[in-house]
Amino acid sequence: MLDPDSNEELWLILEQDKVWAECAYYYVGPLKDVIYSLFISYFTRYINLIYYRTYRFFIMIIHIFTFLSIFNCGVTSLQASDFYIHDLPLLPKEESSIRMHAGYLPINPENDSALFFWHFAKKFIGDKSRTVIWLNGGPGQSSLIGAWTEIGPFRFLNETTIVANNGSWHLYTNLLFIDQPIGTGFSYTDNGSFIQELDKMADQFLNFLDRYVEIFPELLQDDIYLAGESFAGQYIPYIAQAILEKRSLFKLRGLLIGNGWIDPVSTYNSYLPFAIKNNLVKKDSKLYSIITGMAVECKQILSKQVHIFEPECYSILRLIIYNGVMNEYFIGNERDLCINAHDIRLTAMKPDCGMLGPPDFDYVSNYLNRPDVLSSIHVNGKKSNWSSIEVSVLSAFISTHSEPSSNLLPDLLRQIPIVLFSGEYDLICNHLAAENMLDGM
Repeated sequence: MLDPDSNEELWLILEQDKVWAECAYYYVGPLKDVIYSLFISYFTRYINLIYYRTYRFFIMIIHIFTFLSIFNCGVTSLQASDFYIHDLPLLPKEESSIRMHAGYLPINPENDSALFFWHFAKKFIGDKSRTVIWLNGGPGQSSLIGAWTEIGPFRFLNETTIVANNGSWHLYTNLLFIDQPIGTGFSYTDNGSFIQELDKMADQFLNFLDRYVEIFPELLQDDIYLAGESFAGQYIPYIAQAILEKRSLFKLRGLLIGNGWIDPVSTYNSYLPFAIKNNLVKKDSKLYSIITGMAVECKQILSKQVHIFEPECYSILRLIIYNGVMNEYFIGNERDLCINAHDIRLTAMKPDCGMLGPPDFDYVSNYLNRPDVLSSIHVNGKKSNWSSIEVSVLSAFISTHSEPSSNLLPDLLRQIPIVLFSGEYDLICNHLAAENMLDGM
């Protein structure tokens, strides 16, 4: 593309003018093809010049309108320094060098809605600047679970001891955790207008990204990867599609989904085979007969119309974790025990059966609700109580009119790479479901 500020380019244009003039003077007819070629070259350069100046003009207009829209939303007064975490309680001195930003960005000023984010800068300089945006599932599960019990820089040893997470992803990539949709984690809305469909969720997420890059424009220079688990298997493909179609300035480079809830049909149909394979249900048991009948009904429902949530099908999972083989050995008060839905090697307590979070979750919950921590991460008074999952968000997100995200994968795969990974002992979003889905694509 022609750079109008380059002296070399302007000099070449002037020289081309001279050559054209000489050709026109000395050659009347025989070299018309030469003159035509020179004309095409000359014309192309000026088209490039016009294109470049027009492009710069429209970029300027976009920036002006973006600035005005942000001003109307009351964000212009915010700067990156307003989100900087200066002192995080209990953080070991050797880990205090990690740069962190956290806080709220308004999504809909008309009803006072905002999403909460927490950003961890990478520890080492890599070959490229990358940002992984991490989302937990639910719907309504806080992404801070991912930050504090999975891929973030820190873990809890006990109630008062934080240590470095040797498995953290922040070594060579920035990590951005977002509580979304509104109402999840620290995010809030003042009128209870929770998201119900996946396309609306994706639009809300784009709104957040627009606000975010006004304050942290360096994200536009990073290679971006969307990552998450469980119901983020629905979130991530929808967000990716929206970014590729509507926000091409973002350099989306790939998707990573772990134990994702992606294809309802494959997932529901996997529960009984997975339970049998892992000795959770015996084929000669009464439980097997009951679940077999339920599986037949589930397939009939799915053959007519596929919804992301089908209560009749989901009840198969509940029946397995409540009444699986392990219950034969429960006695007395242990009847309140059940199979852990995320790790079948473990037991858990009814009714949640391990769905609320990992074993160190209580440490995280107590920590994130400490007043000094809330102050450090810039949580305002709109929602000062953090919970791992917001039931009101879960109840509202019925997705009646949303097609499963598995339908989006073929088109996305033509544009960006997608990595699916599954834990061996996760039941609720198990590896058989992922394998069956891929076999059917």
